[in-house]
Amino acid sequence: MSDQSAFSLSSIKIFARFTKEEIEALWHLGESIHVRPHAHVIIEGEPTRGLFVIMSGQVSVYRNEPGSTSMSRLALLDEGANFGELSLVDQAPRSATVIAETACQLFFLNADRFHGWLEKSSGDLPLRFYRACSEELAVRMRRVNQDYITAQQQLWKHALRRAEAKE
Repeated sequence: MSDQSAFSLSSIKIFARFTKEEIEALWHLGESIHVRPHAHVIIEGEPTRGLFVIMSGQVSVYRNEPGSTSMSRLALLDEGANFGELSLVDQAPRSATVIAETACQLFFLNADRFHGWLEKSSGDLPLRFYRACSEELAVRMRRVNQDYITAQQQLWKHALRRAEAKE
């Protein structure tokens, strides 16, 4: 395992509580995948499960617009970023489409293989994993709540300005 790959896996928040040896074992569970530019890595709604880490290249994350055939780009991810981590926690269909912007080298960790390894592990590894997941979920929920409050404040300010302008 290269130092870069170890860093990439250990920098993922849901693996933050894993030891160096556990990170190395994770690396051996996964596989390296080469993806051509413009190829779909994940398609929104499909039932696949697993985590991807970008070892090199760039991908874009898109979400289908309801009632439309178009998609909105949510993010551009670079080397070191990860996506698909929610599928390690639940079995819901993919929530976004991910398309390679450039040629990419990706690390893929299949969810079934990961959970098999997690269940066979000794000690408190599953507890550490799910604790890290719940902490990350709490951070995301707080961010969503703050974004919602900010959006509501901006909408009200805009509505009040329009009402004042009409008077």
